[in-house]
Amino acid sequence: MWHLQRLSMQPVVFLSSLTLVSLPSIMLSGLPAAAQTDSSAPTARYAQGEDVDLAEIVAEWRGYYDDVPVYQCVCIDDTCDQTAQWPYREFDRYQLSLALGPNNAQVTEAAGFNCFDIADGSRPSNPREFSAALRGTAEADDSSETTSTTTPTDDSSASPTVSAPVRRPIPTPPAPQSATAAQSPTAGNVHTVTVINDGADIQLDWPSGSSNVINVAGSSWNINILDALDCESLSVVEQKTMVAQRVQGTPVVDETTGNIAVPVLLDFCVEVDQMAVFVLDPAEGGGYALYRTQLPPVQGSLSPGAFSFPNEFSSYAYSTILDMRYWDTALLVRQGSASGAEVISIFRAGPTPAGMYAGCGVVSDLEGSSVLCDQ
Repeated sequence: MWHLQRLSMQPVVFLSSLTLVSLPSIMLSGLPAAAQTDSSAPTARYAQGEDVDLAEIVAEWRGYYDDVPVYQCVCIDDTCDQTAQWPYREFDRYQLSLALGPNNAQVTEAAGFNCFDIADGSRPSNPREFSAALRGTAEADDSSETTSTTTPTDDSSASPTVSAPVRRPIPTPPAPQSATAAQSPTAGNVHTVTVINDGADIQLDWPSGSSNVINVAGSSWNINILDALDCESLSVVEQKTMVAQRVQGTPVVDETTGNIAVPVLLDFCVEVDQMAVFVLDPAEGGGYALYRTQLPPVQGSLSPGAFSFPNEFSSYAYSTILDMRYWDTALLVRQGSASGAEVISIFRAGPTPAGMYAGCGVVSDLEGSSVLCDQ
Protein backbone atom coordinates (compact mmCIF):
# COMPACT_ATOMS: atom_id res chain seq x y z
CA MET A 1 0.00 0.00 0.00
CA TRP A 2 1.10 3.56 -0.60
CA HIS A 3 1.06 5.24 2.80
CA LEU A 4 1.55 8.82 3.83
CA GLN A 5 4.53 8.39 6.10
CA ARG A 6 7.38 10.47 7.50
CA LEU A 7 9.86 7.95 6.12
CA SER A 8 11.77 9.20 3.10
CA MET A 9 10.79 7.52 -0.17
CA GLN A 10 14.07 7.53 -2.06
CA PRO A 11 14.02 6.34 -5.66
CA VAL A 12 14.66 2.65 -6.10
CA VAL A 13 17.46 1.84 -8.52
CA PHE A 14 16.94 -1.31 -10.53
CA LEU A 15 19.21 -3.05 -12.96
CA SER A 16 16.74 -2.08 -15.67
CA SER A 17 14.41 0.61 -16.62
CA LEU A 18 6.33 7.13 -12.07
CA THR A 19 3.28 17.64 -15.58
CA LEU A 20 0.90 16.48 -17.66
CA VAL A 21 -6.51 20.91 -21.29
CA SER A 22 -7.64 24.75 -20.59
CA LEU A 23 -10.90 24.95 -18.67
CA PRO A 24 -12.36 27.16 -15.97
CA SER A 25 -10.97 26.60 -12.51
CA ILE A 26 -13.60 25.80 -9.91
CA MET A 27 -13.14 26.97 -6.35
CA LEU A 28 -14.81 24.90 -3.69
CA SER A 29 -16.10 25.79 -0.26
CA GLY A 30 -15.08 23.72 2.75
CA LEU A 31 -15.96 20.10 3.22
CA PRO A 32 -19.19 19.27 5.05
CA ALA A 33 -18.99 20.50 8.62
CA ALA A 34 -19.39 17.03 10.09
CA ALA A 35 -16.41 15.85 8.10
CA GLN A 36 -14.25 18.65 9.44
CA THR A 37 -14.98 17.65 13.05
CA ASP A 38 -15.07 13.86 12.66
CA SER A 39 -11.83 12.69 14.29
CA SER A 40 -12.28 9.19 12.83
CA ALA A 41 -12.16 10.40 9.22
CA PRO A 42 -8.90 9.46 7.43
CA THR A 43 -8.07 13.12 6.69
CA ALA A 44 -8.44 14.00 10.38
CA ARG A 45 -6.42 11.00 11.54
CA TYR A 46 -3.66 11.85 9.12
CA ALA A 47 -3.59 15.49 10.25
CA GLN A 48 -3.12 14.15 13.78
CA GLY A 49 0.04 12.34 12.71
CA GLU A 50 -1.28 8.84 12.00
CA ASP A 51 0.08 6.91 9.03
CA VAL A 52 -2.90 6.56 6.69
CA ASP A 53 -3.26 4.63 3.46
CA LEU A 54 -3.71 7.12 0.62
CA ALA A 55 -6.61 5.03 -0.69
CA GLU A 56 -8.59 5.76 2.50
CA ILE A 57 -8.31 9.52 1.94
CA VAL A 58 -9.30 9.18 -1.72
CA ALA A 59 -12.33 7.11 -0.68
CA GLU A 60 -13.32 9.70 1.95
CA TRP A 61 -13.17 12.56 -0.56
CA ARG A 62 -15.14 10.55 -3.09
CA GLY A 63 -17.78 10.17 -0.38
CA TYR A 64 -18.29 13.94 -0.65
CA TYR A 65 -17.60 14.73 -4.29
CA ASP A 66 -18.11 12.46 -7.30
CA ASP A 67 -16.04 14.41 -9.78
CA VAL A 68 -13.78 16.98 -8.11
CA PRO A 69 -10.19 16.11 -9.11
CA VAL A 70 -8.00 14.33 -6.60
CA TYR A 71 -4.32 15.09 -7.14
CA GLN A 72 -1.39 12.94 -6.19
CA CYS A 73 1.46 15.21 -5.17
CA VAL A 74 5.15 14.31 -4.97
CA CYS A 75 7.60 16.39 -2.96
CA ILE A 76 10.35 17.44 -5.39
CA ASP A 77 12.28 19.76 -3.05
CA ASP A 78 14.61 18.55 -0.34
CA THR A 79 11.76 19.22 2.09
CA CYS A 80 8.19 20.41 1.52
CA ASP A 81 6.63 22.36 4.39
CA GLN A 82 2.86 22.01 4.76
CA THR A 83 2.77 22.59 8.51
CA ALA A 84 0.60 25.71 8.07
CA GLN A 85 -2.13 23.92 6.09
CA TRP A 86 -3.57 20.42 5.77
CA PRO A 87 -2.03 17.92 6.28
CA TYR A 88 0.01 19.95 8.80
CA ARG A 89 3.32 18.19 8.39
CA GLU A 90 6.63 18.33 6.60
CA PHE A 91 7.59 15.98 3.77
CA ASP A 92 10.93 14.73 2.50
CA ARG A 93 11.87 14.47 -1.17
CA TYR A 94 9.82 11.89 -3.10
CA GLN A 95 7.22 11.48 -0.34
CA LEU A 96 3.63 11.40 -1.58
CA SER A 97 0.65 13.48 -0.52
CA LEU A 98 -2.83 14.30 -1.87
CA ALA A 99 -4.80 17.43 -2.67
CA LEU A 100 -8.51 17.90 -3.34
CA GLY A 101 -9.36 20.27 -6.19
CA PRO A 102 -7.06 22.27 -8.48
CA ASN A 103 -6.75 25.31 -6.22
CA ASN A 104 -5.61 23.20 -3.28
CA ALA A 105 -3.20 21.38 -5.56
CA GLN A 106 -1.68 24.71 -6.65
CA VAL A 107 -1.23 25.65 -2.99
CA THR A 108 0.46 22.29 -2.47
CA GLU A 109 2.73 22.85 -5.48
CA ALA A 110 3.76 26.21 -4.00
CA ALA A 111 5.11 24.19 -1.05
CA GLY A 112 7.46 22.28 -3.33
CA PHE A 113 5.33 19.48 -4.77
CA ASN A 114 4.55 18.25 -8.28
CA CYS A 115 0.83 17.36 -8.50
CA PHE A 116 -1.21 15.54 -11.14
CA ASP A 117 -4.82 14.36 -11.36
CA ILE A 118 -5.11 10.64 -10.61
CA ALA A 119 -7.86 10.41 -13.26
CA ASP A 120 -5.96 11.73 -16.27
CA GLY A 121 -2.60 13.11 -15.22
CA SER A 122 -3.59 16.76 -15.85
CA ARG A 123 -1.89 19.51 -13.88
CA PRO A 124 -3.77 21.72 -11.38
CA SER A 125 -2.88 24.83 -13.42
CA ASN A 126 -4.73 23.32 -16.39
CA PRO A 127 -7.43 21.06 -14.87
CA ARG A 128 -9.91 18.88 -16.67
CA GLU A 129 -13.57 19.93 -16.75
CA PHE A 130 -15.41 18.68 -13.68
CA SER A 131 -18.54 19.10 -11.57
CA ALA A 132 -18.28 20.57 -8.07
CA ALA A 133 -21.62 19.12 -6.96
CA LEU A 134 -21.61 17.24 -3.69
CA ARG A 135 -22.58 13.58 -3.83
CA GLY A 136 -26.34 13.16 -3.88
CA THR A 137 -27.03 16.81 -4.79
CA ALA A 138 -27.89 18.55 -8.04
CA GLU A 139 -25.11 19.70 -10.33
CA ALA A 140 -23.38 22.88 -9.21
CA ASP A 141 -24.60 25.83 -11.29
CA ASP A 142 -22.39 28.07 -13.38
CA SER A 143 -22.18 30.64 -10.61
CA SER A 144 -19.89 28.33 -8.66
CA GLU A 145 -17.28 28.53 -11.40
CA THR A 146 -14.56 31.08 -11.99
CA THR A 147 -12.16 31.70 -14.85
CA SER A 148 -9.48 32.80 -12.41
CA THR A 149 -6.21 30.93 -12.52
CA THR A 150 -4.60 32.89 -9.69
CA THR A 151 -1.36 31.36 -8.54
CA PRO A 152 -1.59 30.47 -4.85
CA THR A 153 0.73 31.92 -2.28
CA ASP A 154 2.11 30.49 0.93
CA ASP A 155 -0.72 32.15 2.88
CA SER A 156 -1.06 30.13 6.05
CA SER A 157 -4.79 30.82 6.11
CA ALA A 158 -5.33 28.51 3.13
CA SER A 159 -7.98 25.89 3.83
CA PRO A 160 -6.60 22.45 4.76
CA THR A 161 -9.07 20.74 2.45
CA VAL A 162 -10.45 23.03 -0.26
CA SER A 163 -9.98 26.67 -1.06
CA ALA A 164 -12.41 29.48 -0.29
CA PRO A 165 -14.60 30.48 -3.25
CA VAL A 166 -13.98 33.67 -5.16
CA ARG A 167 -17.60 33.81 -6.31
CA ARG A 168 -20.84 32.39 -5.00
CA PRO A 169 -19.94 29.60 -2.57
CA ILE A 170 -21.28 26.09 -2.89
CA PRO A 171 -23.68 25.20 -0.05
CA THR A 172 -22.34 23.10 2.79
CA PRO A 173 -24.89 20.34 3.43
CA PRO A 174 -24.68 17.74 6.19
CA ALA A 175 -21.98 15.12 5.65
CA PRO A 176 -23.21 12.20 3.54
CA GLN A 177 -23.50 8.78 5.12
CA SER A 178 -20.39 7.66 3.27
CA ALA A 179 -18.30 10.48 4.72
CA THR A 180 -16.52 8.25 7.25
CA ALA A 181 -16.51 5.15 5.09
CA ALA A 182 -12.85 4.84 4.24
CA GLN A 183 -13.21 1.75 2.08
CA SER A 184 -15.24 0.70 -0.90
CA PRO A 185 -18.64 -0.82 -0.09
CA THR A 186 -17.34 -4.06 -1.52
CA ALA A 187 -14.22 -4.10 0.65
CA GLY A 188 -13.95 -7.39 2.50
CA ASN A 189 -16.34 -9.06 0.04
CA VAL A 190 -13.98 -9.45 -2.90
CA HIS A 191 -11.45 -12.12 -3.68
CA THR A 192 -7.79 -11.77 -2.78
CA VAL A 193 -4.85 -12.70 -5.00
CA THR A 194 -1.47 -14.14 -4.02
CA VAL A 195 1.61 -14.79 -6.13
CA ILE A 196 2.85 -18.38 -5.68
CA ASN A 197 5.51 -20.71 -7.08
CA ASP A 198 8.08 -17.95 -7.58
CA GLY A 199 5.75 -15.97 -9.81
CA ALA A 200 4.71 -18.86 -12.05
CA ASP A 201 1.11 -18.79 -10.78
CA ILE A 202 -1.39 -16.71 -8.87
CA GLN A 203 -3.94 -18.00 -6.37
CA LEU A 204 -7.38 -16.46 -5.95
CA ASP A 205 -9.14 -16.88 -2.60
CA TRP A 206 -12.87 -16.16 -2.61
CA PRO A 207 -15.14 -14.98 0.24
CA SER A 208 -16.96 -18.32 0.07
CA GLY A 209 -13.79 -20.09 1.17
CA SER A 210 -12.99 -21.58 -2.22
CA SER A 211 -9.76 -20.90 -4.08
CA ASN A 212 -8.27 -21.57 -7.48
CA VAL A 213 -4.85 -21.31 -9.09
CA ILE A 214 -4.23 -19.55 -12.41
CA ASN A 215 -1.10 -20.40 -14.36
CA VAL A 216 0.89 -17.44 -15.69
CA ALA A 217 4.35 -18.65 -16.77
CA GLY A 218 4.21 -20.74 -19.91
CA SER A 219 0.53 -19.97 -20.40
CA SER A 220 -1.35 -18.16 -23.15
CA TRP A 221 -0.60 -14.78 -21.59
CA ASN A 222 0.93 -13.22 -24.70
CA ILE A 223 1.10 -9.69 -26.03
CA ASN A 224 2.37 -8.03 -29.19
CA ILE A 225 5.06 -5.53 -28.10
CA LEU A 226 5.72 -2.67 -30.52
CA ASP A 227 9.29 -1.41 -30.93
CA ALA A 228 10.40 -4.36 -28.84
CA LEU A 229 13.99 -5.04 -27.81
CA ASP A 230 14.87 -8.44 -29.22
CA CYS A 231 17.25 -9.98 -26.69
CA GLU A 232 18.64 -12.54 -29.14
CA SER A 233 19.84 -9.99 -31.69
CA LEU A 234 20.10 -7.09 -29.20
CA SER A 235 18.23 -4.92 -31.66
CA VAL A 236 14.89 -3.10 -31.71
CA VAL A 237 12.29 -4.79 -33.90
CA GLU A 238 9.05 -3.30 -35.17
CA GLN A 239 6.94 -5.75 -33.20
CA LYS A 240 7.35 -9.02 -31.36
CA THR A 241 4.92 -11.40 -29.71
CA MET A 242 6.11 -11.95 -26.16
CA VAL A 243 4.88 -14.31 -23.45
CA ALA A 244 4.71 -13.78 -19.69
CA GLN A 245 7.74 -15.34 -18.02
CA ARG A 246 6.53 -14.75 -14.48
CA VAL A 247 4.64 -12.35 -12.26
CA GLN A 248 7.05 -9.61 -11.17
CA GLY A 249 5.52 -7.46 -8.48
CA THR A 250 2.22 -7.55 -6.63
CA PRO A 251 -1.15 -7.95 -8.39
CA VAL A 252 -3.92 -5.59 -7.26
CA VAL A 253 -7.69 -6.01 -7.09
CA ASP A 254 -10.20 -3.32 -8.05
CA GLU A 255 -12.65 -3.59 -5.16
CA THR A 256 -15.37 -1.96 -7.26
CA THR A 257 -15.31 -4.46 -10.13
CA GLY A 258 -13.27 -7.41 -8.84
CA ASN A 259 -10.88 -7.12 -11.78
CA ILE A 260 -7.24 -8.04 -11.12
CA ALA A 261 -4.23 -6.21 -12.60
CA VAL A 262 -1.14 -8.41 -12.83
CA PRO A 263 2.39 -7.09 -13.63
CA VAL A 264 4.46 -9.61 -15.60
CA LEU A 265 8.01 -9.80 -16.87
CA LEU A 266 8.23 -10.48 -20.60
CA ASP A 267 12.00 -10.35 -21.11
CA PHE A 268 15.20 -8.94 -19.63
CA CYS A 269 18.52 -8.11 -21.26
CA VAL A 270 21.19 -5.37 -21.24
CA GLU A 271 19.82 -4.12 -17.94
CA VAL A 272 16.38 -3.44 -19.41
CA ASP A 273 13.11 -4.98 -18.24
CA GLN A 274 10.28 -5.34 -20.73
CA MET A 275 7.06 -5.73 -18.81
CA ALA A 276 3.30 -5.72 -19.35
CA VAL A 277 0.16 -5.41 -17.24
CA PHE A 278 -2.60 -7.95 -17.83
CA VAL A 279 -6.07 -7.46 -16.35
CA LEU A 280 -8.24 -10.43 -15.43
CA ASP A 281 -12.00 -10.54 -15.09
CA PRO A 282 -12.18 -13.74 -13.01
CA ALA A 283 -15.03 -16.09 -12.17
CA GLU A 284 -15.17 -18.26 -9.09
CA GLY A 285 -14.27 -21.76 -10.13
CA GLY A 286 -11.24 -20.91 -12.27
CA GLY A 287 -12.48 -19.24 -15.46
CA TYR A 288 -11.40 -15.75 -16.43
CA ALA A 289 -11.27 -13.28 -19.31
CA LEU A 290 -7.84 -11.81 -20.08
CA TYR A 291 -7.15 -8.24 -21.23
CA ARG A 292 -4.01 -6.19 -21.86
CA THR A 293 -3.38 -2.60 -20.81
CA GLN A 294 -2.09 -0.61 -23.79
CA LEU A 295 0.76 1.78 -23.10
CA PRO A 296 1.33 4.40 -25.85
CA PRO A 297 4.76 5.07 -27.39
CA VAL A 298 5.05 8.55 -25.88
CA GLN A 299 3.40 9.02 -22.51
CA GLY A 300 1.79 12.33 -21.72
CA SER A 301 -1.56 14.03 -22.24
CA LEU A 302 -2.95 12.39 -25.37
CA SER A 303 -6.04 13.79 -27.06
CA PRO A 304 -8.64 11.23 -28.17
CA GLY A 305 -7.59 9.62 -31.41
CA ALA A 306 -4.00 10.92 -31.12
CA PHE A 307 -2.69 7.38 -31.31
CA SER A 308 -4.23 4.03 -32.17
CA PHE A 309 -2.91 0.51 -31.75
CA PRO A 310 -3.10 -2.05 -34.57
CA ASN A 311 -5.30 -4.27 -32.36
CA GLU A 312 -6.30 -4.91 -28.76
CA PHE A 313 -3.40 -7.33 -28.29
CA SER A 314 -0.67 -4.70 -28.85
CA SER A 315 1.17 -2.32 -26.55
CA TYR A 316 4.51 -0.70 -25.98
CA ALA A 317 6.50 -2.26 -23.14
CA TYR A 318 6.66 -0.95 -19.59
CA SER A 319 10.00 -0.49 -17.89
CA THR A 320 10.46 -1.91 -14.39
CA ILE A 321 7.08 -1.85 -12.66
CA LEU A 322 7.60 -0.78 -9.06
CA ASP A 323 4.05 -0.72 -7.74
CA MET A 324 0.40 -0.61 -8.79
CA ARG A 325 -2.79 0.67 -7.18
CA TYR A 326 -6.48 1.06 -8.01
CA TRP A 327 -7.79 4.45 -6.86
CA ASP A 328 -11.33 5.57 -7.63
CA THR A 329 -11.58 2.90 -10.40
CA ALA A 330 -8.38 4.20 -12.08
CA LEU A 331 -5.34 1.93 -12.34
CA LEU A 332 -2.07 3.65 -11.45
CA VAL A 333 1.11 1.88 -12.57
CA ARG A 334 4.38 3.11 -11.10
CA GLN A 335 7.40 2.33 -13.26
CA GLY A 336 11.03 3.35 -13.10
CA SER A 337 14.35 3.31 -14.92
CA ALA A 338 17.81 2.18 -13.86
CA SER A 339 18.76 5.84 -13.31
CA GLY A 340 16.11 6.21 -10.59
CA ALA A 341 13.58 8.11 -12.71
CA GLU A 342 10.01 7.16 -11.80
CA VAL A 343 6.61 7.96 -13.30
CA ILE A 344 3.02 6.89 -12.74
CA SER A 345 0.97 5.83 -15.77
CA ILE A 346 -2.80 6.24 -15.36
CA PHE A 347 -5.52 4.08 -16.89
CA ARG A 348 -9.13 5.11 -16.34
CA ALA A 349 -12.25 2.99 -16.86
CA GLY A 350 -12.86 2.10 -20.50
CA PRO A 351 -14.77 -0.28 -22.75
CA THR A 352 -12.83 -3.27 -21.39
CA PRO A 353 -11.52 -4.11 -17.89
CA ALA A 354 -8.04 -3.05 -19.04
CA GLY A 355 -9.25 0.56 -19.18
CA MET A 356 -7.82 3.34 -21.37
CA TYR A 357 -4.57 5.21 -21.02
CA ALA A 358 -5.30 8.66 -19.57
CA GLY A 359 -1.96 10.31 -18.79
CA CYS A 360 1.09 10.21 -16.58
CA GLY A 361 2.85 12.07 -13.80
CA VAL A 362 6.48 12.33 -12.76
CA VAL A 363 7.45 11.00 -9.35
CA SER A 364 11.24 11.24 -9.60
CA ASP A 365 12.53 13.74 -12.16
CA LEU A 366 15.90 12.16 -12.83
CA GLU A 367 17.62 11.21 -16.08
CA GLY A 368 15.20 9.36 -18.35
CA SER A 369 11.99 10.65 -16.78
CA SER A 370 11.03 12.48 -19.99
CA VAL A 371 11.31 9.20 -21.87
CA LEU A 372 8.88 7.55 -19.47
CA CYS A 373 6.55 10.56 -19.25
CA ASP A 374 6.72 13.43 -21.73
CA GLN A 375 4.96 16.34 -20.06
